[in-house]
Amino acid sequence: MPDIQITTHYPRSDEWEYSTELERIQLDKERINDIYNGKGFVITSSKPIKDDIKDPDGIFSSKFGMTLQDVQAYATRYKCKCGYLISRFMLNQTCPICGTPVRHVDDDFGYFGWVVLKDPYYTIHPTMFMSLSSFIGAEVFDNIIKINVKKDEDGNDMETKKPKGEPYYGIGMMAFHDRFDEIMGFYAMKHKSPGKRELYEDIMANKHIVFTQSIPVFTTLLRPYKVEADDLHFEKTNATYKIITTIAERINRDKLRMTKKAKSKNALLYDLQMKVKELHAEILAILSGKKGTIRQLYGGRFNFTSRSVIVPDPTLKLDQVRLSYPCLCGLLQQRIINVLQKSQGMDYASAYIYLERHMDDNDPVIVMILESFIKYDSEGKGIPLIINRNPTIGYGGILQCYCIGISQGYTMSMPLCCLSGLAADNSVVLPIKGARRVNCLGA
Repeated sequence: MPDIQITTHYPRSDEWEYSTELERIQLDKERINDIYNGKGFVITSSKPIKDDIKDPDGIFSSKFGMTLQDVQAYATRYKCKCGYLISRFMLNQTCPICGTPVRHVDDDFGYFGWVVLKDPYYTIHPTMFMSLSSFIGAEVFDNIIKINVKKDEDGNDMETKKPKGEPYYGIGMMAFHDRFDEIMGFYAMKHKSPGKRELYEDIMANKHIVFTQSIPVFTTLLRPYKVEADDLHFEKTNATYKIITTIAERINRDKLRMTKKAKSKNALLYDLQMKVKELHAEILAILSGKKGTIRQLYGGRFNFTSRSVIVPDPTLKLDQVRLSYPCLCGLLQQRIINVLQKSQGMDYASAYIYLERHMDDNDPVIVMILESFIKYDSEGKGIPLIINRNPTIGYGGILQCYCIGISQGYTMSMPLCCLSGLAADNSVVLPIKGARRVNCLGA
Protein backbone atom coordinates (compact mmCIF):
# COMPACT_ATOMS: atom_id res chain seq x y z
CA MET A 1 0.00 0.00 0.00
CA PRO A 2 1.49 3.37 -0.96
CA ASP A 3 2.77 5.67 1.81
CA ILE A 4 2.43 2.96 4.47
CA GLN A 5 5.85 1.63 5.42
CA ILE A 6 6.26 -1.11 8.00
CA THR A 7 9.55 -2.69 9.00
CA THR A 8 9.51 -5.95 10.93
CA HIS A 9 12.26 -8.02 12.51
CA TYR A 10 11.79 -11.60 13.68
CA PRO A 11 13.66 -13.95 15.99
CA ARG A 12 16.18 -16.15 14.25
CA SER A 13 14.89 -19.72 14.19
CA ASP A 14 15.83 -22.87 12.31
CA GLU A 15 12.47 -24.41 13.24
CA TRP A 16 9.92 -21.66 12.60
CA GLU A 17 9.27 -19.24 9.77
CA TYR A 18 7.84 -15.85 10.73
CA SER A 19 5.80 -13.51 8.56
CA THR A 20 3.53 -10.46 8.85
CA GLU A 21 0.53 -9.68 6.71
CA LEU A 22 -1.69 -6.61 6.58
CA GLU A 23 -5.25 -7.36 5.57
CA ARG A 24 -7.59 -4.86 3.96
CA ILE A 25 -10.97 -5.53 5.49
CA GLN A 26 -14.27 -5.42 3.58
CA LEU A 27 -16.05 -2.57 5.33
CA ASP A 28 -19.59 -3.54 4.31
CA LYS A 29 -19.06 -7.04 5.71
CA GLU A 30 -17.57 -5.64 8.93
CA ARG A 31 -20.55 -3.36 9.38
CA ILE A 32 -23.04 -6.21 8.97
CA ASN A 33 -21.09 -8.39 11.42
CA ASP A 34 -20.84 -5.60 14.00
CA ILE A 35 -24.55 -4.82 13.96
CA TYR A 36 -25.53 -8.53 13.95
CA ASN A 37 -23.27 -9.22 16.95
CA GLY A 38 -24.30 -6.12 18.90
CA LYS A 39 -20.91 -4.48 18.37
CA GLY A 40 -22.11 -1.47 16.42
CA PHE A 41 -25.02 0.67 15.20
CA VAL A 42 -25.97 2.75 12.17
CA ILE A 43 -25.47 6.50 12.55
CA THR A 44 -28.49 8.30 11.10
CA SER A 45 -28.32 11.70 12.80
CA SER A 46 -26.92 14.76 11.06
CA LYS A 47 -28.07 17.41 13.52
CA PRO A 48 -25.95 20.46 14.38
CA ILE A 49 -22.97 19.34 16.43
CA LYS A 50 -24.20 20.63 19.83
CA ASP A 51 -27.61 18.99 19.38
CA ASP A 52 -25.94 15.81 18.15
CA ILE A 53 -24.27 15.30 21.55
CA LYS A 54 -27.62 14.24 23.02
CA ASP A 55 -28.64 12.09 20.04
CA PRO A 56 -28.36 8.30 20.56
CA ASP A 57 -27.94 7.81 16.81
CA GLY A 58 -25.23 10.45 16.28
CA ILE A 59 -21.46 10.41 16.31
CA PHE A 60 -21.44 11.26 20.06
CA SER A 61 -23.94 8.54 20.97
CA SER A 62 -23.90 7.23 24.55
CA LYS A 63 -23.87 3.75 22.97
CA PHE A 64 -20.11 4.17 22.69
CA GLY A 65 -19.84 4.42 26.47
CA MET A 66 -20.29 6.83 29.38
CA THR A 67 -18.15 9.91 30.06
CA LEU A 68 -17.51 11.97 33.20
CA GLN A 69 -20.18 14.42 32.01
CA ASP A 70 -22.95 11.83 32.16
CA VAL A 71 -25.29 11.77 35.17
CA GLN A 72 -24.35 8.14 35.89
CA ALA A 73 -20.75 8.30 34.72
CA TYR A 74 -19.36 4.82 34.09
CA ALA A 75 -22.40 3.15 35.69
CA THR A 76 -22.69 0.84 32.69
CA ARG A 77 -19.35 -0.75 33.55
CA TYR A 78 -21.46 -2.98 35.78
CA LYS A 79 -24.48 -4.41 34.03
CA CYS A 80 -26.40 -7.53 33.09
CA LYS A 81 -26.43 -8.88 29.54
CA CYS A 82 -29.45 -6.85 28.41
CA GLY A 83 -28.46 -3.69 30.30
CA TYR A 84 -31.64 -3.47 32.38
CA LEU A 85 -29.65 -3.52 35.64
CA ILE A 86 -26.57 -1.28 35.83
CA SER A 87 -24.05 0.13 38.36
CA ARG A 88 -21.83 -1.54 40.94
CA PHE A 89 -24.65 -1.27 43.47
CA MET A 90 -26.36 -4.08 41.54
CA LEU A 91 -23.24 -6.29 41.40
CA ASN A 92 -24.14 -10.04 41.40
CA GLN A 93 -27.89 -9.27 41.28
CA THR A 94 -29.81 -11.38 38.73
CA CYS A 95 -31.70 -9.48 36.05
CA PRO A 96 -35.46 -10.34 36.00
CA ILE A 97 -35.53 -9.85 32.21
CA CYS A 98 -32.47 -11.66 30.81
CA GLY A 99 -31.74 -13.83 33.84
CA THR A 100 -28.03 -12.99 33.90
CA PRO A 101 -26.15 -11.55 36.91
CA VAL A 102 -24.65 -8.06 36.94
CA ARG A 103 -20.94 -8.29 36.15
CA HIS A 104 -18.08 -5.86 35.51
CA VAL A 105 -17.96 -4.92 31.81
CA ASP A 106 -14.94 -2.93 30.66
CA ASP A 107 -14.93 -0.20 28.00
CA ASP A 108 -15.39 -1.66 24.51
CA PHE A 109 -12.97 0.04 22.15
CA GLY A 110 -14.14 -2.27 19.35
CA TYR A 111 -17.68 -0.85 19.31
CA PHE A 112 -18.24 1.11 16.09
CA GLY A 113 -20.82 3.42 14.63
CA TRP A 114 -21.40 3.19 10.88
CA VAL A 115 -22.31 5.86 8.35
CA VAL A 116 -24.13 3.99 5.58
CA LEU A 117 -24.86 5.04 2.00
CA LYS A 118 -27.92 3.64 0.23
CA ASP A 119 -27.96 2.15 -3.28
CA PRO A 120 -26.66 3.10 -5.82
CA TYR A 121 -24.12 5.29 -4.04
CA TYR A 122 -20.60 4.17 -3.12
CA THR A 123 -17.43 5.63 -1.76
CA ILE A 124 -13.92 4.17 -2.20
CA HIS A 125 -12.12 2.23 0.55
CA PRO A 126 -9.42 4.66 1.88
CA THR A 127 -6.44 2.34 1.39
CA MET A 128 -7.69 1.28 -2.05
CA PHE A 129 -8.05 4.98 -2.88
CA MET A 130 -4.33 5.36 -2.18
CA SER A 131 -3.53 2.41 -4.45
CA LEU A 132 -5.75 3.72 -7.26
CA SER A 133 -4.20 7.17 -6.98
CA SER A 134 -0.71 5.68 -7.28
CA PHE A 135 -1.67 3.42 -10.20
CA ILE A 136 -3.60 5.90 -12.33
CA GLY A 137 -1.75 9.01 -11.17
CA ALA A 138 -2.98 11.37 -8.46
CA GLU A 139 -3.97 14.26 -10.76
CA VAL A 140 -5.52 12.07 -13.46
CA PHE A 141 -7.45 10.02 -10.90
CA ASP A 142 -8.79 13.19 -9.30
CA ASN A 143 -9.88 14.40 -12.75
CA ILE A 144 -11.83 11.17 -13.25
CA ILE A 145 -13.85 11.16 -10.04
CA LYS A 146 -14.45 14.92 -9.87
CA ILE A 147 -17.33 16.34 -11.89
CA ASN A 148 -16.06 19.26 -13.93
CA VAL A 149 -19.03 21.10 -15.42
CA LYS A 150 -18.87 24.68 -16.65
CA LYS A 151 -21.91 26.84 -17.38
CA ASP A 152 -22.41 29.31 -20.22
CA GLU A 153 -23.93 32.74 -19.73
CA ASP A 154 -27.43 31.26 -20.05
CA GLY A 155 -26.82 28.70 -17.33
CA ASN A 156 -26.54 25.74 -19.67
CA ASP A 157 -23.87 23.08 -19.37
CA MET A 158 -20.91 23.63 -21.66
CA GLU A 159 -19.12 20.78 -23.34
CA THR A 160 -16.01 19.95 -21.36
CA LYS A 161 -12.76 19.81 -23.28
CA LYS A 162 -10.93 16.72 -22.14
CA PRO A 163 -7.14 16.84 -21.70
CA LYS A 164 -5.19 14.69 -24.12
CA GLY A 165 -4.84 11.10 -22.93
CA GLU A 166 -7.68 11.39 -20.37
CA PRO A 167 -10.80 9.87 -22.00
CA TYR A 168 -12.54 9.49 -18.62
CA TYR A 169 -12.03 13.09 -17.56
CA GLY A 170 -14.85 14.41 -15.33
CA ILE A 171 -17.11 11.33 -15.39
CA GLY A 172 -17.60 11.39 -11.61
CA MET A 173 -17.75 8.85 -8.80
CA MET A 174 -20.89 7.03 -9.98
CA ALA A 175 -19.59 6.41 -13.51
CA PHE A 176 -16.19 5.38 -12.13
CA HIS A 177 -17.98 2.70 -10.08
CA ASP A 178 -20.03 1.49 -13.06
CA ARG A 179 -17.09 1.50 -15.53
CA PHE A 180 -14.39 0.36 -13.13
CA ASP A 181 -13.17 -2.67 -15.13
CA GLU A 182 -13.08 -0.66 -18.36
CA ILE A 183 -11.08 2.17 -16.78
CA MET A 184 -8.63 -0.16 -15.05
CA GLY A 185 -8.09 -2.06 -18.29
CA PHE A 186 -7.34 1.17 -20.15
CA TYR A 187 -4.69 2.32 -17.68
CA ALA A 188 -3.24 -1.20 -17.41
CA MET A 189 -2.49 -1.01 -21.15
CA LYS A 190 -1.11 2.51 -20.74
CA HIS A 191 1.12 1.82 -17.70
CA LYS A 192 3.28 -1.25 -18.31
CA SER A 193 6.13 -0.73 -15.84
CA PRO A 194 6.66 -3.55 -13.28
CA GLY A 195 5.67 -1.30 -10.39
CA LYS A 196 2.41 -0.24 -12.05
CA ARG A 197 1.67 -3.81 -13.04
CA GLU A 198 2.10 -4.94 -9.47
CA LEU A 199 -0.30 -2.23 -8.28
CA TYR A 200 -2.84 -3.21 -10.94
CA GLU A 201 -2.75 -6.88 -9.95
CA ASP A 202 -3.11 -5.98 -6.28
CA ILE A 203 -6.10 -3.72 -6.95
CA MET A 204 -7.88 -6.29 -9.11
CA ALA A 205 -7.19 -9.06 -6.58
CA ASN A 206 -8.98 -6.88 -3.99
CA LYS A 207 -11.64 -5.59 -6.37
CA HIS A 208 -14.42 -6.75 -4.04
CA ILE A 209 -13.43 -4.18 -1.38
CA VAL A 210 -12.63 -1.18 -3.63
CA PHE A 211 -16.13 0.28 -3.29
CA THR A 212 -18.05 0.45 -0.04
CA GLN A 213 -21.24 1.92 1.36
CA SER A 214 -19.95 1.84 4.95
CA ILE A 215 -17.76 4.35 6.78
CA PRO A 216 -16.67 3.26 10.28
CA VAL A 217 -16.86 5.72 13.19
CA PHE A 218 -14.64 4.68 16.10
CA THR A 219 -15.63 5.12 19.72
CA THR A 220 -15.81 8.47 21.51
CA LEU A 221 -13.51 6.93 24.14
CA LEU A 222 -10.74 7.50 21.59
CA ARG A 223 -12.00 10.86 20.27
CA PRO A 224 -13.05 12.70 23.45
CA TYR A 225 -15.20 15.81 23.70
CA LYS A 226 -16.18 18.16 26.51
CA VAL A 227 -19.02 20.65 26.96
CA GLU A 228 -18.30 23.72 29.10
CA ALA A 229 -21.14 26.25 29.34
CA ASP A 230 -21.64 27.36 25.72
CA ASP A 231 -18.34 25.95 24.47
CA LEU A 232 -17.71 22.54 22.95
CA HIS A 233 -14.17 21.20 22.85
CA PHE A 234 -13.41 18.04 20.90
CA GLU A 235 -10.69 16.03 19.22
CA LYS A 236 -10.14 17.00 15.57
CA THR A 237 -11.59 13.85 13.97
CA ASN A 238 -15.02 14.71 15.44
CA ALA A 239 -15.29 17.72 13.13
CA THR A 240 -14.42 15.55 10.13
CA TYR A 241 -16.95 12.91 11.16
CA LYS A 242 -19.63 15.59 11.54
CA ILE A 243 -19.10 16.75 7.95
CA ILE A 244 -19.09 13.13 6.72
CA THR A 245 -22.46 12.38 8.35
CA THR A 246 -23.96 15.58 6.94
CA ILE A 247 -22.79 14.84 3.39
CA ALA A 248 -23.93 11.20 3.65
CA GLU A 249 -27.39 12.33 4.77
CA ARG A 250 -27.65 14.63 1.73
CA ILE A 251 -26.55 11.83 -0.61
CA ASN A 252 -29.19 9.47 0.79
CA ARG A 253 -31.90 12.14 0.45
CA ASP A 254 -33.44 11.44 -2.99
CA LYS A 255 -37.22 11.56 -2.60
CA LEU A 256 -37.55 14.70 -4.71
CA ARG A 257 -36.62 14.82 -8.40
CA MET A 258 -34.22 17.70 -7.88
CA THR A 259 -32.28 15.68 -5.28
CA LYS A 260 -31.90 12.70 -7.63
CA LYS A 261 -29.77 14.46 -10.23
CA ALA A 262 -26.58 12.56 -10.98
CA LYS A 263 -24.46 15.70 -11.18
CA SER A 264 -25.33 16.86 -7.69
CA LYS A 265 -24.90 13.33 -6.32
CA ASN A 266 -21.50 13.01 -7.99
CA ALA A 267 -20.40 16.33 -6.50
CA LEU A 268 -21.53 15.20 -3.02
CA LEU A 269 -19.84 11.79 -3.43
CA TYR A 270 -16.59 13.51 -4.39
CA ASP A 271 -16.82 15.79 -1.34
CA LEU A 272 -17.50 12.74 0.85
CA GLN A 273 -14.52 10.89 -0.63
CA MET A 274 -12.22 13.83 0.09
CA LYS A 275 -13.42 13.91 3.70
CA VAL A 276 -12.85 10.15 4.09
CA LYS A 277 -9.36 10.67 2.67
CA GLU A 278 -8.79 13.50 5.16
CA LEU A 279 -10.04 11.34 8.04
CA HIS A 280 -7.71 8.51 7.00
CA ALA A 281 -4.75 10.92 7.01
CA GLU A 282 -5.76 12.26 10.45
CA ILE A 283 -5.91 8.75 11.94
CA LEU A 284 -2.51 7.85 10.48
CA ALA A 285 -1.09 11.07 11.94
CA ILE A 286 -2.57 10.24 15.36
CA LEU A 287 -1.00 6.78 15.32
CA SER A 288 2.35 7.41 13.69
CA GLY A 289 5.49 9.43 14.31
CA LYS A 290 7.28 10.30 17.53
CA LYS A 291 4.19 12.07 18.88
CA GLY A 292 1.83 9.34 17.68
CA THR A 293 -0.35 7.18 19.91
CA ILE A 294 1.61 3.98 19.29
CA ARG A 295 4.95 5.59 20.13
CA GLN A 296 3.38 7.30 23.17
CA LEU A 297 2.02 3.98 24.45
CA TYR A 298 5.15 1.90 23.93
CA GLY A 299 7.78 4.60 24.31
CA GLY A 300 8.59 7.10 27.02
CA ARG A 301 10.10 6.83 30.48
CA PHE A 302 9.52 4.06 32.99
CA ASN A 303 10.39 3.28 36.59
CA PHE A 304 13.54 1.32 37.39
CA THR A 305 15.27 2.06 34.11
CA SER A 306 18.39 4.07 33.45
CA ARG A 307 20.07 5.72 30.50
CA SER A 308 23.83 5.53 30.17
CA VAL A 309 26.61 6.56 27.81
CA ILE A 310 28.51 3.54 26.43
CA VAL A 311 32.27 3.18 26.73
CA PRO A 312 34.30 0.20 25.45
CA ASP A 313 36.03 -2.24 27.79
CA PRO A 314 38.08 -4.99 26.06
CA THR A 315 38.37 -6.97 29.32
CA LEU A 316 34.65 -7.82 29.42
CA LYS A 317 33.13 -11.00 28.02
CA LEU A 318 30.33 -11.04 25.44
CA ASP A 319 27.48 -10.89 27.99
CA GLN A 320 29.09 -8.70 30.65
CA VAL A 321 28.76 -4.99 31.46
CA ARG A 322 29.72 -2.61 34.26
CA LEU A 323 27.23 0.03 35.41
CA SER A 324 27.77 3.21 37.40
CA TYR A 325 26.85 3.50 41.05
CA PRO A 326 23.93 5.97 40.44
CA CYS A 327 22.61 3.75 37.66
CA LEU A 328 22.54 0.66 39.87
CA CYS A 329 20.92 2.61 42.71
CA GLY A 330 18.09 3.62 40.39
CA LEU A 331 17.61 0.18 38.86
CA LEU A 332 17.72 -1.71 42.16
CA GLN A 333 16.04 0.86 44.38
CA GLN A 334 13.43 -1.49 45.86
CA ARG A 335 15.93 -4.28 46.59
CA ILE A 336 18.38 -1.86 48.24
CA ILE A 337 15.62 -0.35 50.42
CA ASN A 338 14.51 -3.83 51.45
CA VAL A 339 18.05 -4.83 52.48
CA LEU A 340 18.57 -1.53 54.37
CA GLN A 341 15.36 -2.12 56.29
CA LYS A 342 16.32 -5.66 57.25
CA SER A 343 20.06 -5.23 57.89
CA GLN A 344 20.30 -1.68 59.26
CA GLY A 345 17.18 -1.60 61.43
CA MET A 346 15.55 1.20 59.42
CA ASP A 347 11.88 1.51 58.58
CA TYR A 348 11.04 1.68 54.87
CA ALA A 349 10.60 5.47 54.85
CA SER A 350 13.98 6.03 56.48
CA ALA A 351 15.64 3.53 54.11
CA TYR A 352 14.16 5.37 51.13
CA ILE A 353 15.43 8.75 52.41
CA TYR A 354 18.87 7.26 53.13
CA LEU A 355 19.16 5.91 49.56
CA GLU A 356 17.99 9.21 48.04
CA ARG A 357 20.64 11.14 50.02
CA HIS A 358 23.43 8.78 48.90
CA MET A 359 22.55 8.28 45.23
CA ASP A 360 25.70 10.07 44.02
CA ASP A 361 28.34 9.66 46.71
CA ASN A 362 29.26 5.95 46.59
CA ASP A 363 28.08 5.28 50.14
CA PRO A 364 30.07 2.27 51.50
CA VAL A 365 26.95 0.57 52.93
CA ILE A 366 25.11 0.76 49.61
CA VAL A 367 28.26 -0.26 47.68
CA MET A 368 28.51 -3.34 49.92
CA ILE A 369 24.86 -4.19 49.18
CA LEU A 370 25.39 -3.76 45.41
CA GLU A 371 28.50 -5.94 45.46
CA SER A 372 26.54 -8.67 47.27
CA PHE A 373 23.90 -8.57 44.52
CA ILE A 374 26.65 -8.85 41.88
CA LYS A 375 28.31 -11.74 43.71
CA TYR A 376 25.26 -13.86 44.42
CA ASP A 377 22.71 -13.04 41.63
CA SER A 378 22.26 -15.59 38.82
CA GLU A 379 24.60 -18.14 40.41
CA GLY A 380 27.47 -15.70 40.48
CA LYS A 381 27.09 -14.46 36.89
CA GLY A 382 26.06 -11.00 38.05
CA ILE A 383 22.90 -8.88 38.02
CA PRO A 384 20.76 -9.81 34.94
CA LEU A 385 19.85 -6.84 32.73
CA ILE A 386 18.34 -6.02 29.37
CA ILE A 387 20.22 -3.41 27.35
CA ASN A 388 18.13 -1.65 24.70
CA ARG A 389 19.36 0.96 22.22
CA ASN A 390 16.38 2.72 20.61
CA PRO A 391 15.26 2.54 17.92
CA THR A 392 15.60 -1.22 17.93
CA ILE A 393 15.89 -1.70 14.16
CA GLY A 394 18.34 -4.57 13.83
CA TYR A 395 20.01 -7.51 15.49
CA GLY A 396 22.10 -6.46 18.47
CA GLY A 397 19.86 -3.51 19.35
CA ILE A 398 18.56 -5.32 22.41
CA LEU A 399 20.78 -7.59 24.53
CA GLN A 400 20.53 -9.65 27.71
CA CYS A 401 23.64 -9.15 29.83
CA TYR A 402 24.97 -9.40 33.38
CA CYS A 403 26.41 -6.55 35.44
CA ILE A 404 29.65 -7.84 36.97
CA GLY A 405 30.94 -4.64 38.53
CA ILE A 406 30.56 -0.94 39.30
CA SER A 407 32.13 1.39 36.72
CA GLN A 408 33.80 4.70 37.47
CA GLY A 409 31.91 7.90 36.65
CA TYR A 410 28.51 7.76 34.97
CA THR A 411 29.17 5.45 32.02
CA MET A 412 28.32 1.88 31.11
CA SER A 413 31.29 -0.28 30.12
CA MET A 414 30.61 -2.83 27.38
CA PRO A 415 32.63 -5.43 25.42
CA LEU A 416 33.93 -4.33 22.02
CA CYS A 417 31.93 -6.90 20.06
CA CYS A 418 28.57 -5.40 21.14
CA LEU A 419 29.27 -1.79 20.20
CA SER A 420 28.22 -1.89 16.53
CA GLY A 421 24.77 -3.35 17.25
CA LEU A 422 24.07 -0.63 19.82
CA ALA A 423 25.43 2.18 17.63
CA ALA A 424 27.74 2.85 20.61
CA ASP A 425 26.33 6.08 21.96
CA ASN A 426 23.59 5.51 24.53
CA SER A 427 21.26 2.75 25.60
CA VAL A 428 18.50 2.01 28.06
CA VAL A 429 19.21 -0.49 30.83
CA LEU A 430 16.51 -2.55 32.53
CA PRO A 431 16.76 -5.14 35.33
CA ILE A 432 15.07 -8.43 34.44
CA LYS A 433 15.28 -10.39 37.69
CA GLY A 434 11.86 -10.10 39.31
CA ALA A 435 8.99 -9.04 37.07
CA ARG A 436 7.68 -6.65 39.74
CA ARG A 437 10.64 -4.33 39.13
CA VAL A 438 10.27 -4.10 35.34
CA ASN A 439 7.54 -2.00 33.78
CA CYS A 440 8.47 -2.41 30.15
CA LEU A 441 11.26 -3.92 28.07
CA GLY A 442 11.66 -0.79 25.94
CA ALA A 443 11.90 2.80 26.99
